[in-house]
Amino acid sequence: MLMMLGLLLCALLVLTVLVRGLLLFTWCGVRRGWSLALRRYGLSVLLCISVAVWELGALYGFSWRHLGRVSQVELANTAVAYAYPQVYADLSELRHDYARFRPSVSYWDNWRFEERIDVGDKLLGDTDYQVRLPDRVVVLDVHGSPQYDFALEDEQIIAPDRADMGLIASVQSRDSYATELQDLQANWAQPGRGEVHLHERCLSAYSAQPRGLNLTLTAKEHHPLTITPRFGFYRVTLSFSPADDYDYGSQDFQRISRAEFMRLRDCKS
Repeated sequence: MLMMLGLLLCALLVLTVLVRGLLLFTWCGVRRGWSLALRRYGLSVLLCISVAVWELGALYGFSWRHLGRVSQVELANTAVAYAYPQVYADLSELRHDYARFRPSVSYWDNWRFEERIDVGDKLLGDTDYQVRLPDRVVVLDVHGSPQYDFALEDEQIIAPDRADMGLIASVQSRDSYATELQDLQANWAQPGRGEVHLHERCLSAYSAQPRGLNLTLTAKEHHPLTITPRFGFYRVTLSFSPADDYDYGSQDFQRISRAEFMRLRDCKS
């Protein structure tokens, strides 16, 4: 109720300023002279001009912090560093693995819902950029600061030049009484296309052809876990759920570099 009242008061204030700044100012200027009109309604006119300039800046993607538009190269570099921390520092490093990839930077596209952003949305404050990377989209504000990211659908993902996959996983149980996972096993759907190494609760897995290839983990008295294929290298935390639990476990992925995977792949580091 209080929020609705506040919005109503704001709407009345805006309407009053518009009426005074546009209608009454013009009427007074024509009928009684522009000098008197400026004295009476000058503040309202100034507010209207300020709002108009601000909204034009929103349509253009203008950053008042930088006094201009943030360059697409800067947006792309920031997006890469945000989406792949500890893997790629900027676009030039990303191209070591994606030589032909060119990021898409848009001020008017919403790739989460595959639609264009309306002018009205920009005027109401939707002034974000979206940067499309090989497997995800990063959303940045008009000043170039990252806000959040989201993954692309599998069919939209662009594979790296070397389309392989590596995992270093820490395996655990959500059962507080399970001191160890019995009969822990991990198998690729097609064993000839990948390798797996288990050492206690550490899993190392690699496939040079991961497309369409699932990795399934099983443990006694626990629900199985299935890892769907993805490109790149990851540190993963895998949590099994007990067989009598309705939950089917969890998978927490963190992207790492190829060099980091090679250092950890023997599960002894």
